[in-house]
This record gives sequence, C-alpha cells and structure tokens, in this order.
Amino acid sequence: MNERKKLKKQLVEKYIFKKYLSSAEVRKILSESPKDKHDTLFASLTVGCVKINAVVFPTPDCMTMGYDILVKDTPDSTEWICYDTLNDEVKYNALNLEQEMFNTLNREVEKYGLSYTDCNFEVVNGKVVNKE
Repeated sequence: MNERKKLKKQLVEKYIFKKYLSSAEVRKILSESPKDKHDTLFASLTVGCVKINAVVFPTPDCMTMGYDILVKDTPDSTEWICYDTLNDEVKYNALNLEQEMFNTLNREVEKYGLSYTDCNFEVVNGKVVNKE
C-alpha cells in the first residue's frame, strides 16, 4: 500500500481532498488577464496537521499556478498557518491530481521535518499586558 493510501486509512476524517474547479475552469482562468484578479483556490488536500492548496494567482504579466503549504500549530486547531509557497509545476489536468498534490506535500513534509500527526513547532508565548 502506498504512503497516501496508508495515511488516508490511518487519518480517516483528517484526510480530505477537495477539487473546487474543473480543468476547463482552471484553463479559462489561466487565459484571462491578471488585471483586477485575485487568488483562486482550485484544489486542496488536508493530511492531518498539514495541508496543500493548489491556487491560480495573478502576476504582473499573467495568471499562474502554485501551491501553498499550510500547517497547524496544534493538532486540534481550526486555524491554518501558511508555511511556504511553492512555484512547482501544478498538473491541474493530471489523471490523479490528488496523488500529484500528495507527492508534492510529502516531499515538503520530509524536507522540512514536518509531521502529518504532530505539530513540531516551538510554543512562543507573547507578552502579557497588565492593566494599570
């Protein structure tokens, strides 16, 4: 069993793949002028404490694609923190977009010592302001 299927079975409801736009819709957005455009999420893969979003975003010259890697600071947190943005080639019309996104996410998890089940971040407590 490959790593993706193993994690999908292990994490059950904490493994979520969603595709928001079809390949044709993504092609249409990519062909548009970037003027007055914004980031558009077209697919997302959540694997426990890490997530990868495939987005189309404007540059000065054209619309392009990339990945955002997000993490949680605690496993039960509802908030996601942007960890990195990748300019990897996004194969939005791939037969198995989920596997493509998992391969990219898994590479980043291994490269930076992230974890699908644990949050490896040092807790930094802010200053407490006393009312006087």
